Amino acid sequence: MRKPTSRTRKSLSYQTLESRQMLAADLAGVSDAADQQTLLDWGVAAAQSDSAAVYSVDGAGNNLANPLWGSTGIALQRLTTAEYADGLSEAAGADRPSAREVSNTLADQTTELANDRQLTDFVWLWGQFIDHDIDLTDSADPAEALPIEVPEGDADFVGVDSIGLSRSEYVVDEAGVRQQVSSITAYIDGSMIYGSDQATSDSLRSFEGGRMLTSEGDLLPTGDGGFFLAGDIRANENVALTSMHTLWVREHNRLAGEIAAADPSLSDEEVYQAARSIVIAQVQAITYNQWLPALLGIDAIEDYQGYDPAVNATIANVFSTAAYRFGHSMLSAELLRLDSSGNVASSGNLALADAFFAPDQISQYGIDGLLAGAAQQLAQEVDPLVVDGVRNFLFGAPGAGGFDLVSLNIQRGRDHGLADYNQTRIDYGLAPVTSFDQITSDPELASKLEQLYGSVDDIDAWVGVLAEDHASGSSLGELGRTIIADQFSRLRDGDRLWYQNTMSGEALAAIERVTLADVIMRNTEVSGLRENVFFGEGVFYYAHQTGDAPLDATLTVAGDQVRLVDNRTSAVLHSQLAQSVEQIVLVGGRGSDTIRLAASIGALDLPGGIAIDGLAGTGDTLVVDTTQGRDVIAIDGALMSLGAAEVQFDGIELVRIRAGQNDSIQVADDTATRVVVDREGVPRPAQSPQGPQRPAPRGPIAGRSDGAAGRDPRLADAHARDQALAEGLADVDRPKADDRGDAAARPSKPAEPAPLAQGVRAASLGQQGPSRRG
Repeated sequence: MRKPTSRTRKSLSYQTLESRQMLAADLAGVSDAADQQTLLDWGVAAAQSDSAAVYSVDGAGNNLANPLWGSTGIALQRLTTAEYADGLSEAAGADRPSAREVSNTLADQTTELANDRQLTDFVWLWGQFIDHDIDLTDSADPAEALPIEVPEGDADFVGVDSIGLSRSEYVVDEAGVRQQVSSITAYIDGSMIYGSDQATSDSLRSFEGGRMLTSEGDLLPTGDGGFFLAGDIRANENVALTSMHTLWVREHNRLAGEIAAADPSLSDEEVYQAARSIVIAQVQAITYNQWLPALLGIDAIEDYQGYDPAVNATIANVFSTAAYRFGHSMLSAELLRLDSSGNVASSGNLALADAFFAPDQISQYGIDGLLAGAAQQLAQEVDPLVVDGVRNFLFGAPGAGGFDLVSLNIQRGRDHGLADYNQTRIDYGLAPVTSFDQITSDPELASKLEQLYGSVDDIDAWVGVLAEDHASGSSLGELGRTIIADQFSRLRDGDRLWYQNTMSGEALAAIERVTLADVIMRNTEVSGLRENVFFGEGVFYYAHQTGDAPLDATLTVAGDQVRLVDNRTSAVLHSQLAQSVEQIVLVGGRGSDTIRLAASIGALDLPGGIAIDGLAGTGDTLVVDTTQGRDVIAIDGALMSLGAAEVQFDGIELVRIRAGQNDSIQVADDTATRVVVDREGVPRPAQSPQGPQRPAPRGPIAGRSDGAAGRDPRLADAHARDQALAEGLADVDRPKADDRGDAAARPSKPAEPAPLAQGVRAASLGQQGPSRRG
């Protein structure tokens, strides 16, 4: 839960690229050559096939029974109550304060406030890139004005009494209710790259070798006024977004060149569609394997169960008009531009207010600096605060083309007749709130909401989504997270051509391993990026990438390093300076993983906690070692308190706690994951298939210096505990009751547990929860 007292201003670290390259385990390289060859082979085979299915340019026909679902020119889904003033068409919110008044009261950001989960600018940038793939609502024709009233005495919009806004294009349904229309495809089908209509698509192609058109410098083609041309008309909205469009056209052309070279007999169309299919699959995989878990947390979206023709992927109105506009809050006052050494480029950073519709910045300075900067700079916190670059200066100065994005978002929601925040909660199956402090634990924000709206039943949906306390392990609150998870679940499950439904074997495994860092480093001069560019340098991130081979590793502290050590080989899989770690994210493989948390981990100061995702494999086990003191571990659902850290886990079938007799282990009644407690007091390593073996020393023993110089003082006690535990590993041959099958078979009597809070049960010897996955 986000607490206002913990929201401190963070200075950005501009470490040089050389310092970031000190530990090779911290850096991602271009995907393995074998993966690239696998995808090339798949692309050639697809090009040669007469039956390979491809996305239609306008989205039609994806769902065979309902061919218009997700296609262009259809109404957004109305999943919440329509709250038009007249019940049919008149804009909502006539009794609410002006959208500009709400903006001035809630959104005026006067200082930088970096997000507390170490998310980089790539989170909002990728979110915008995907947004331009899945929804676009044009203005009505003829125009229908819905001006935003400017309060008297407004300090920024001087000399004007309103901000102009036109209502959205719409159709009227059979009940006479106005429903807004999306003019692009809903599916994640790369339409922002390739277009959502045939004319746009054709205008971007060279019709030679399957390639797309580019201009000098391998940039996007240009049109009138020097603006760049792309599959979506908003590609010039800001230069970071233009950089992303450029990157993916380069990736398409790289793939097209390799496919054409592999089989010169292929036609332009065959090569184009094969390269397009791989690009789309990569975009889908990056979105679901990296971006969504970073934004929403590891457990927000269920594992893929296959295509469901009953699922309608069409975009929900409240998603596109309210919840998915969270990224506007994450924008910083300037875009960072770095050179090849990791320092600020000679071109300098770019003020956000100067980044809109500025193709000359790309033509003159390229895209590398912007992409390197987005991987380094932390995004602003997701909250109602929005920087002046889009609140008072969007597209120009106030009164001279300037605008307020906050006011626009609020007014657009009223234009679309969106339900208020509380009704939206009800419509999505959530309990309504009854007081403002149930929305936010920040008393100042709660007071401002009450001052503006008077009632919790009249809050604009977008405002409520940004005001919510964040869910644990997420950068959004309960409602925002629910809306976004629902939409992205439907986009995947309702897509017949989804990559997990059309690819298999090694090709599927290769796509699953693709990262955004890979694509950037393949198509620019940028190097040395972290494996997951959506997280900043304060995140210890490891995703297991060895196909279906299970992960069997221990997370521990050794000297001044946090390390993930392979239990079979003692190889260090990932290592990072302990003082720099604020959050730990571990993602397992597709097999039966075993992840052990050594006792020293509980002593780390981790504001972002620990997130562990076992993925879809069965038999995933989380092993937790306790210290030699008296520890209290509480498990509530998929959350565990471990020392000073909070552990969130998903896809874990068994939690095994190796506890001392005096430790208190508390498990809430609704915890579905099986929990077993080993009370023998001395943790042991996981056994190899060949039987018990004594492992090479790990943790503070391996490579440990006798002196404490240079060591993080907060780890001193943890080092001593891990050393004592490691010295006990000599008894590995002594049989353990839980290795014989059931902890309850052990004859020893467990210690009496500490008293538990109401609704919490003890998971001591022989007490365990049911299996979460049967």
